[in-house]
Amino acid sequence: MQNYKSRVIPYAWDANLPQRKGAEYRIKDFILFGKYRIVSVLGSGSSGTVYLAEHLKLKVYRAIKCIPKNMAGKFSFSFEEGFPTEASLLKNLNHPGIPLIYDIDEDNDFFYMTEEFIRGESLDTFVLHQETISQELIIEFGIQLCDILDYLHHCAPYPILYQDLKPEHIILCGNQLKLIDFGIATFFTGSGKHFQKFGTKDFAAPEALAGLPVTASSDLFGLGRILAFLADHAAPQCTRSLADIIARAADELPERRYQSAAQMKEALLQVQNSTGRISSHPISNIAVVGSRTGVGSTHISVSLVCALNRLGLPALYLSADGSRMLESCAAFNRSFKEHGGIYRCGGFQGVPDYGSGVEVPLPPGRCIVRDCGVYSADGCPAPAAFDYIFFVLSGSDWDMEQTILSGKSFLSFPQTVFLMNFQNKKAARQCATLLGRKIFCFPVDCDPYRVTAEKERLVRTILKKKGGPAHIWT
Repeated sequence: MQNYKSRVIPYAWDANLPQRKGAEYRIKDFILFGKYRIVSVLGSGSSGTVYLAEHLKLKVYRAIKCIPKNMAGKFSFSFEEGFPTEASLLKNLNHPGIPLIYDIDEDNDFFYMTEEFIRGESLDTFVLHQETISQELIIEFGIQLCDILDYLHHCAPYPILYQDLKPEHIILCGNQLKLIDFGIATFFTGSGKHFQKFGTKDFAAPEALAGLPVTASSDLFGLGRILAFLADHAAPQCTRSLADIIARAADELPERRYQSAAQMKEALLQVQNSTGRISSHPISNIAVVGSRTGVGSTHISVSLVCALNRLGLPALYLSADGSRMLESCAAFNRSFKEHGGIYRCGGFQGVPDYGSGVEVPLPPGRCIVRDCGVYSADGCPAPAAFDYIFFVLSGSDWDMEQTILSGKSFLSFPQTVFLMNFQNKKAARQCATLLGRKIFCFPVDCDPYRVTAEKERLVRTILKKKGGPAHIWT
């Protein structure tokens, strides 16, 4: 559903929306059921079209899936109690990893499912933005998916088998995974009936592709293949313990797999506990300060947020220097999306400096990375408020004296990390001699939103040397 590409496409069978011959639908301001304003088409799948809609009274967005009643013979689609199976499955579910369903409507030609509008990116898109993925994050994703499957497999009166686990159907919303598109999920009654050939070749269990009876272990095969997909981007960090879990989950023979999601989760927790839980990390506030304008403090702040998120420590960028950089980025980069005052782009989340009197509710449990701009004696952040202060040094000969003078202001604070931008090792050695402190070199970097292996290693090294917990760099 929500993983469809944002585009407006003409659909000949969708007669409910205004159309013009030879052109795309013009759907702006179309009102559905007297309470939803259709905003755009989110996309299309084999089971219907999904629209972005705004509730006129609540002023919130919903996703409305429009399903033709005459499509049962054309697609792999079934109906329960007169409604699409997907609606029958979702209407009573309540789990943070599953979209909420708010309403089910119908007319002569269509069923309409009104669901929670999921903001985020699919797992396959997330992977495209990453050069490497830490084992800690793979395990965390695996545990979340085990929880979702365990919930589905224990639904009453009948368990629910998802049957179509693949990266496109997993949406990353901050640090919460959500499983979408239940178009081919089914109740499991234990009757042993044969199923249609459902699933995607690279992720579906062999028995599902062969049209044989499926069980809970069939869903766990898909989970194993998902973790293998992620582990391909973690080498050589993926340990033997995690590799063994993946191999067992994705075994060709059902009897050799994990027989329950709870059993697989326990195995993942054992590996996680052997290296420590990232979520227990105490870091909550980081300040980034530049020795002068143009030294790259904003670039490094953004990079740091993305790297911390990659390492499993939820982080959010907060502009504290009066900059409206995020609004400017959103004006020229379609990947930027704003909701509730927070801008998102891939693995990055940030809040502009809206000025005094404007308060944006920040997501709980985030490490706040404050971009404090250029250092000044009267505008220096209170050191006690921060777990780390990243002080970005200028490597230019003509302002070295001022760089060292401002850098000395932070020498007495043990949480200070000195950074030299643009991989300027010569200037870093010079500043290290004059300040008597270790200077870390930030790599030459064109894309702050892309977490390279080099940037990830640098953050791990800094946290290790500054006394951060071992599970960040293990």
